[in-house]
Amino acid sequence: MRVRDLVDKPELALTVLAGEESLDRPIRWVYTTDLLDPGRYLSGGELVLTGLIWRRGPEDSETFAAAVAAADVAAVAAGDAVYGEIPLDLVEACRRHGVTLIEVPIDISFATVTEDVSRRLAEESGSGIAGVLSKRRRLVNAIAEGDGLEGLVRVWSQDNDIPCALLSTSGRQIASAAALDESDVDTLVRAFLTAQQVPAVVRLSGDRRMSVFPVGARGLVGWFLACEGAHDQWPREARESVMELASLAGVERSRTEEGSRARHRFGDQIIPLVTSAVRDPVELAARLRAADLEPEAAFVAVVVSAHGMTGPVDVPRALLDEQLGPVFPSLMVARVGSETVALIPVGSAAHAPSVARLLRGAGDRLERAMGRRRLVIGVSGPAQGSVALRGAIDEARHVRGLAELRPARVAVATADEVDSHMLLIASVPDDVRETFRTRVLGPVLRYDSSHNSELVSTLQVFLDCSGSWQRTAELLHVHVNTLRYRMQRVEELTGRSLSSLEDRVDLFLALRIR
Repeated sequence: MRVRDLVDKPELALTVLAGEESLDRPIRWVYTTDLLDPGRYLSGGELVLTGLIWRRGPEDSETFAAAVAAADVAAVAAGDAVYGEIPLDLVEACRRHGVTLIEVPIDISFATVTEDVSRRLAEESGSGIAGVLSKRRRLVNAIAEGDGLEGLVRVWSQDNDIPCALLSTSGRQIASAAALDESDVDTLVRAFLTAQQVPAVVRLSGDRRMSVFPVGARGLVGWFLACEGAHDQWPREARESVMELASLAGVERSRTEEGSRARHRFGDQIIPLVTSAVRDPVELAARLRAADLEPEAAFVAVVVSAHGMTGPVDVPRALLDEQLGPVFPSLMVARVGSETVALIPVGSAAHAPSVARLLRGAGDRLERAMGRRRLVIGVSGPAQGSVALRGAIDEARHVRGLAELRPARVAVATADEVDSHMLLIASVPDDVRETFRTRVLGPVLRYDSSHNSELVSTLQVFLDCSGSWQRTAELLHVHVNTLRYRMQRVEELTGRSLSSLEDRVDLFLALRIR
């Protein structure tokens, strides 16, 4: 199939905006993307469908056009939904890089374009045409007949005799016809996120191998296919049809995201109302009921801060949607200042712990792919009823402050794991914490630094042992007299007495601040 064959179909109403001279290029398959630079997911000859969500300014158009040109794609088909028309800077960038750019009108879905290309490619397949058409028809019907992603993956796996699974980069098994344990999923996620080029072959335990393919790639939080065997050893028909499977799965993902966008609208209305200085409990209850939520239900709040995140994708929101949305369909998410805030109706307090468990599982799998990026997440305890929502968000913010102190690239902290004194520390601004630590421990820290001594670590053990001289000396392997000398120096340097409860509390808190 050539690009011209697609453009010439009057029912699609496609318009060529750039690259008219290259309409005779063949199309090998369709790839849908929202990435600014999708180069690592392209191998040449693709019709690239994009909704332009990646574009924030003219410089982004130049980056995107250069990436698809370097990948030698057949053409780019861009939708009108975001901007109402294709930005002129993208048209000019595609002309400079020799990329054919096609405008897809707002009333034509990417699914329609994908299905049209898939049928035409099937018709042009060289051998076994009846069988190929039948298989492709079954794939399309798996979606059309309501079998969803499970049906789509199952049909492809059966028709090609290649077990396959659809996974998220957070480790969720979305649909699977392949036998995968948690270790397999961890290995596949890590390989997909860190691969220089995909498709890629991943070695699992023993001699087992699987091939990974992107599905509408969205960077750190996305979907991918994992199929048994090395793809370069598959029959040609399977190699071609797996890209169709990826395209159809991507289209289905876009459809399911409509539900997320609806939740976001409720979240954008309700969460700012909860966090505002002036709150009307009657209006809040009415808004919750309008969202089909019971105002007296149990809720958990999550607050996420992102560091070093760039690009068009809101990673915190995408992660919350991906991990929590399938389990808690009424999840609400909104951006509040520099934070992403979620309110999760958990039904009952007994279901609250699963929120943190899901986020920790995702964090463990994303950790190695974070680079210098960081996500810091605070999870509140269950709050009963709408009147407690503000307190739950405040608690999640305080707990998030504790997570900031941890070294993980994806750090998750929960209210139930935080000692009362740590929750107090987390609730204090950074500059106040640092001032307190310096005022209380500053002389001891400077003394240790200049004398290469161990007063701070000795004080830590002494307080952990509740002031027991004998127990502390045994743990430090020093004589009690040596310990007494060290503690005397601490008292002299800090001006505090270890026999005073108030002074001990000050020293204890200062040691906990990092």
